[in-house]
Amino acid sequence: MRFEKNARFMYLVDQYGTSKFWQRFDDACRRAGKSYWSTIALLKARGGVIAQDFFPIVAGTPQARQRQLSPDRIFERLRAINVLETVEDDGRSYVRFHPLSYPRQSLAMVRAEEIAENIALQGIKDWARRIGFGSYGKFVVRGDNAPSIVSGIQWSMTAPSYMRPLVSFDGGAAKPGFFVCDINLHDVIGEEEALAFVRKCDLAAAPKKVAPIMPMLVAHVFSAEALSVLRSKGILAVTLQNLFGEELSDALRELVVMLTDLGARAAANPEHIRKVMNTLTKIEGGAENLRGALFELVVGSLVKDVEGGYLVTGERRTDLHTGRKAEIDVRLDRGEDKGVLVIECKAKKPGARVSESDVKRWYEDRVPLIYSMLTTGRDGDLGAYRFELWTNGYFTDSAKAWFKRQKPAFDGYSLGLRDGTGLKAYAQSARNPSLRDTLNEHYFRSPVMKVIA
Repeated sequence: MRFEKNARFMYLVDQYGTSKFWQRFDDACRRAGKSYWSTIALLKARGGVIAQDFFPIVAGTPQARQRQLSPDRIFERLRAINVLETVEDDGRSYVRFHPLSYPRQSLAMVRAEEIAENIALQGIKDWARRIGFGSYGKFVVRGDNAPSIVSGIQWSMTAPSYMRPLVSFDGGAAKPGFFVCDINLHDVIGEEEALAFVRKCDLAAAPKKVAPIMPMLVAHVFSAEALSVLRSKGILAVTLQNLFGEELSDALRELVVMLTDLGARAAANPEHIRKVMNTLTKIEGGAENLRGALFELVVGSLVKDVEGGYLVTGERRTDLHTGRKAEIDVRLDRGEDKGVLVIECKAKKPGARVSESDVKRWYEDRVPLIYSMLTTGRDGDLGAYRFELWTNGYFTDSAKAWFKRQKPAFDGYSLGLRDGTGLKAYAQSARNPSLRDTLNEHYFRSPVMKVIA
């Protein structure tokens, strides 16, 4: 890999791949390969893993600019020398460090932090447009249909801004500047990440014709060194507590914990689920991110409360026969006399329907695969298996008609459906009233129904 001024990184063969090798490689990147160093620094700050579609945000370089490496080129070069690799999980690609000497957090943590960041971004968007940081209807958030790009560089959120210091005039017409924002809720923002973010902002502002840019970096905590670096460069360094207050900031931290502890803590304290959901749905758009993310925890807590047994939620397994992977939303071991209940959860907007294709895929593909995973090489007899597909909405008429034509049981397991009406009836058996309240408040009532009521 070539560095600036055609410099090369030299090493002895027996040094390759050691911790010292990668440390010296980092040093070389910082001295003579800023694009590589910045990418590595920002990826380290995120725990060493990020969804591949968000990698350009971490790379922080223009998509197409002369004499600048694009995010795609940076990725290909770092992958070619075994710094980066890609992994597939549940139909999505992730980029992570390949050397074991670099940090590499679990994919479960990556997904949980992404959900928390998505909720926070919706709150930041609402705050920023209310005070006029950007044009009210022109905000673009990562993952939207439109790309969140300014000056050829991808950000977590962007918006044209008519704030006075950013506006210029051309022939009497106002020309907006831009508000850009990145977010990282993984850990404390340190000096290295702050310097890398400054470089990203400098690259964005470099072209002579680009309009003025106001950058903001959001995190839970900044180190004193990071704050000094960012503020000295005129960058807004904002904590969630400063933006939303302590209650919302703590709720986002708790959300990550709940999404990564396999439901054990949630099942033990369903009131906590309700508190977190009630807090985070105060953020406009928060309900849409939370409804699907927490449905399996709510359902898991409910079945354990009603039936007892040993609960696991969000379990990921690999089939030893085929190598295929699958997530088991809810698994309740009820004892040999009652067997094992396995639930696939389909969270919907209140009143929405599960399609026939969804039911077919569950019946024909997911159930046989998960049954094979759970029974291959098992110790002892756990009893019969019961697979059910649960939704807070309804099944389409064609889905119900198709399911009625299928066999309801096979050797070793049986199958069933439960819609919102059945779920509401089942919840009446719960001893803990907060479970019923959570379902009623977040899964059975739409905002329109609340207004009418």
